[in-house]
Amino acid sequence: MTIPPPINYKEIFKAWLIAFNPTPAQQELAKLRLEVCTGCEFRKETIRGLKWSAYCGECGCPMGRKVFSPYYNACPLKKWGEIDSDYIEPPENKKNNTLI
Repeated sequence: MTIPPPINYKEIFKAWLIAFNPTPAQQELAKLRLEVCTGCEFRKETIRGLKWSAYCGECGCPMGRKVFSPYYNACPLKKWGEIDSDYIEPPENKKNNTLI
């Protein structure tokens, strides 16, 4: 039995918040991410044929909101990295702002 990763409530809250009033760049990124998700083998629907009912079979998040995550490559299968690099700075490129 595998243990699922811990739920990142902060990410979920931020994604839903952005989804209600996204900037044009956030809308474009979400559109491109959703295109990846649409072709993913883990894509599921609660009601067949209804786009709003699609969710990720890997993490369980509704796709219509998950795609608004502000985090780099937030896809649990890491399928968004190439797209995200044009919109979000990868974590390894960010400077460590510590006092030490």
